[in-house]
Amino acid sequence: MKKILLTIGLTIALNFAFSQTINSTNIVNLSDTIYQAEDVSPSISLGATGTGNTWNFSSLLINKRDTVVFYHPWTIPCAMSAFPTATHSFKQDTNTAFLSRSSTSLELIGLSNGTICVASQDSETIITFPSSYNTSFKDTARTTTVVTGASVGQPLADSVKLISVTYIESDFDASGNLTTPYGVFSSIRQNLRRETNTDVYAKGTLTGGIYTLIRTEKDTSFSHQYWSDAANAKFPLVTYEIDGSGNLTGGVTWTMKYGANAYASIDENEVKALKVYPNPATNQLTLDLESTISQVIITDITGKTVFSSGNIEKNTIDVSSFVNGIYVISVQTDSYTATTKFIKQ
Repeated sequence: MKKILLTIGLTIALNFAFSQTINSTNIVNLSDTIYQAEDVSPSISLGATGTGNTWNFSSLLINKRDTVVFYHPWTIPCAMSAFPTATHSFKQDTNTAFLSRSSTSLELIGLSNGTICVASQDSETIITFPSSYNTSFKDTARTTTVVTGASVGQPLADSVKLISVTYIESDFDASGNLTTPYGVFSSIRQNLRRETNTDVYAKGTLTGGIYTLIRTEKDTSFSHQYWSDAANAKFPLVTYEIDGSGNLTGGVTWTMKYGANAYASIDENEVKALKVYPNPATNQLTLDLESTISQVIITDITGKTVFSSGNIEKNTIDVSSFVNGIYVISVQTDSYTATTKFIKQ
């Protein structure tokens, strides 16, 4: 009897060790940094679906390095109006990606090249909360982008419109212990399928000044991402692409190190209300703020930046040259962002 009880106890302990539940608190905060590496020619076994996996990825090498820093989302001038619900942003190649984290999900809500902000009509869900083994979801993301014809190799078109629809299927199909050069983690594996259909429309003299469909593009991708609720694992620990049969198709990206939020003890860079006066303003606008200001950005109702400065004396701004209308002002301090609207008359 004792032997049976011991066996049952050991089984329960092992299952508990593999158990993982990912919530919004297990995701990166503002100012967090993820140090990543890529092994371009990995030799690893991906394991199977189900529980009790032992993923030994300790042989992963550092062939390439990347540093991902999660910034305040409104440092780009057009971002405040384009992504009002954004909670994070990070550089992705030449673009900046904008994320929205809530208690129920983490979503990709748009991109910016630093000048133009493109918000998704329907955001793309990255992960839902809580997520554990056997959690699954389906999602449809939609984005419409309008660019000049010359910028996409269509010089005869005045403008080109791209309408992209992505169908996402996510299934946490495996759990177990994951070993990488970074450490050993109880993890769950997310199996992702993304199918993107993009319709490309052109408008110009040759189309009679109306948008005309010129081609349709389709792309299907599969990937695995490994998540853990460990304190030093705030983003996928390992990511790689696979083919439709589940075979590794390229390199493996893995986390080497996690740098915690420098301001975690100071309101986590929350967005606060800002008081300004007089409102409406005619000549000068005074900011009712005691914290040290690191940056001020003012945009008009179209999202165009009309004022930006990191050097504000006596918390006053000369708005006498502003065109009459409604403006949004965002003030960045070391620990939070304060924002409000005001009227210039």
